[in-house]
Amino acid sequence: MSLADFLTILRLVLVPFFLFCFLKGNYFCAFVLFSIAGFTDLVDGTIARLLKTQTRVGAMLDPIADKALMLTTVTCLLILKIIPLWFFLMTVTRDMLILGGLGWLKFKKIRVSLKPVWSSKFGTLSNIIMVIFGFLAFLRPDAFFLGEGFQFWFHAFLWSSAALIVVSGFEYAAAGLRILRRNTRYV
Repeated sequence: MSLADFLTILRLVLVPFFLFCFLKGNYFCAFVLFSIAGFTDLVDGTIARLLKTQTRVGAMLDPIADKALMLTTVTCLLILKIIPLWFFLMTVTRDMLILGGLGWLKFKKIRVSLKPVWSSKFGTLSNIIMVIFGFLAFLRPDAFFLGEGFQFWFHAFLWSSAALIVVSGFEYAAAGLRILRRNTRYV
């Protein structure tokens, strides 16, 4: 097993532990586990490319681990009223539309490779930072970073993440339409 695959599997394994800590009210533990999982998300692909250890297992598990981590986390943050309902719905809707589109292509026997678009990669980074600042603002509402409260940084990255969700949604839709146009005999 490659280091990158190990990190991806670790991220997937951390999700239920994160959820357990959250449901038990141990928000600091949940924050630490999310931070570790978020870090693995940021580095696993880079490690795989740099070490030339990309695998089919990693390519398959990485998006599953990403979705499991982010959907679980935004659900938890919604429960705590840290993130607004509209952001939760935007996140879930975009992911469901992507999965639905991939399911449709598979149903039509159109082969596609799963490659994230640039806005999705930046969106993931923004989401991770947003969640970290959201937890910090919840845990330490009186603390500051670079002269601003954690709440300020949380909102800045919330809006950044929202914009990147919209952009990536359009990018994925455009990619899906291009694939369908190339494979019109299948539709």
